[in-house]
Amino acid sequence: MSQPKTPDNPVAELKQADQLLIHKRCAEAVLAYQKFLQKYPKDAQGWNSLGIAFLCDSKFQDAVNSFNQAIVIAPTYSDVHNNLGIAYMELKNNQEARNHFLKALEDPQYPKVGPYYNLSRLAYTEEQYEESRALAKKVVEFSPKETAPRLVYAFSLEKLNRFDEASAQFKEILKLAPENVEACYHLATVLKQQNLQCEAKEYYKKVIDVDPLSDFAQKSIAAIKGLSCTKSPN
Repeated sequence: MSQPKTPDNPVAELKQADQLLIHKRCAEAVLAYQKFLQKYPKDAQGWNSLGIAFLCDSKFQDAVNSFNQAIVIAPTYSDVHNNLGIAYMELKNNQEARNHFLKALEDPQYPKVGPYYNLSRLAYTEEQYEESRALAKKVVEFSPKETAPRLVYAFSLEKLNRFDEASAQFKEILKLAPENVEACYHLATVLKQQNLQCEAKEYYKKVIDVDPLSDFAQKSIAAIKGLSCTKSPN
């Protein structure tokens, strides 16, 4: 069971709260969902949405409590298990996070991309880079145009010193999202590791040009000082 049906009558009341959440008005969305649940306390979808709003508002234990309430009402509500895993991951409770991501994967009708991606992030935070690489690669195969899983894939390759592959992935990300500063910075760092110092310098300069005062730009400025590039200026 991927998602329980919401009764017809409360749909209009949920709509306003959903719009607040879509526009990242997190605290207001929390209040709106709480008001909805006062009327419909057995609505699992409402509790799931409240949990997502708490995640948005960085209130992770409140999110856990809301998701658990949804599971009490609908134990096989797979999206709640995936969301609960995210909340536990934020609370650094990695074992519980893993358990709930795996629970979501047990549902053959639930999209695999979300739990696989979250498991890849979890493995990466635990410095299990071979596992995070393999999981992220699977997500990339499912969703080749999504940059977030490709970033985890590229970061994992970088940590495994597989620099040629990491470089190719960072370049692919920049094709999909040319303004992705994080990918640009890490590509420059990988190119530096490959001793392609002139090319690394060009990517560091692109990071600096986006926002000279950002953390990535300041790191890039420091990195450029240590490069030895004899390429003639254009």
